Amino acid sequence: MESCEGQRFEDLGQRLLTALEGNSRLVILTHNNPDPDAFASACALATVICFLNPECRVQIAYGGIVGRSENRTLMRHLPFKAVPFSRIRGRDKIAYALVDTQPRAGNNVLPLDKIPAIVIDHHPPKPSTREALHQTPFVDIRTGYGSCTTIVTEYLQCLKVPITTSLATALVYGISSETQHLGREASLQDRRIYNDLVPLVNMRRLSQIEFSRRPREHFLYIRKAIDNAFVYRQVIGSRLGPVENPDVVAEVADFLLLHERMSWSIVTALYEDKLIISLRAGSHRAHAGKVVRELIEKLGGTAGGHNQVAGGQLDCQGRSRAEIAEIDRGLIVDFLQQVTGVENVKTIKPFISSELKDLWAEGDE
Repeated sequence: MESCEGQRFEDLGQRLLTALEGNSRLVILTHNNPDPDAFASACALATVICFLNPECRVQIAYGGIVGRSENRTLMRHLPFKAVPFSRIRGRDKIAYALVDTQPRAGNNVLPLDKIPAIVIDHHPPKPSTREALHQTPFVDIRTGYGSCTTIVTEYLQCLKVPITTSLATALVYGISSETQHLGREASLQDRRIYNDLVPLVNMRRLSQIEFSRRPREHFLYIRKAIDNAFVYRQVIGSRLGPVENPDVVAEVADFLLLHERMSWSIVTALYEDKLIISLRAGSHRAHAGKVVRELIEKLGGTAGGHNQVAGGQLDCQGRSRAEIAEIDRGLIVDFLQQVTGVENVKTIKPFISSELKDLWAEGDE
């Protein structure tokens, strides 16, 4: 869709209200295990809807957990409270909106029999999402944007909705974290919106969020990741085995790519019967989203992403620990073959340890 500059302001507002079809309740859903971009987008949309229709009751909900310390700190300072979807009552009598995700993408808790009223995202549509998107009254997907937050902030500007300090702080952190301070996949629109918002931000609060204190478990995961890290040509990765916090997978992938000689990072882990994979690339032309889809979708999983950031998951319910470990190893080898061009991947070297530990062998199946 075209940006707000190409639309009449009142037309945007009317289209959003029309999409709600007179519903007095709206639940805005993020993707599972939401990140700052998802939270900020949801708060921006909630602000817009409340401005257009003060009588509408708006709630923000998510599936999964919020694991990273900075994300939990951000939640405490959001202008709207975000709650687990399990706490939403009367689900059949409300309208739904999705931000930073799409219906039937496999990474949100929108009931499969529900068509959302609103979908706002910056990820490319998938074959699994297109049918539901065609039925959705209001769809705004802009794959050229580095963050979903930027899209919804344009709504705030177009409709002249007042932006509070707490909202501006969340919006700036949403854009900043998603684009690594505008250095990763940031568009001109992301930069413009970011610069517009900075004067409104509580910088002390923003610093407290970004540099929040970490619990002991964070350092244990980092140690496990480093101890079991491997390298192969320009790729660094780690297999974490079973984890209690799914957010750690992306966090470790970001961390490992800090290695000065590496072009790719890959991290895998098992969380509640789901094998999770996270990819990071140093080049803005790496097509990480395409790579992870080719790895995961042929196995029946769901995946997506952008050029430098991507991830996916595979439902492993009913499989033994040994079977999951074999799938995990296969994913690593397939990935190495794709990004290095080596058809017969043999020796994968430990990064620091004398040998790689088989974390899948620990514990009972």
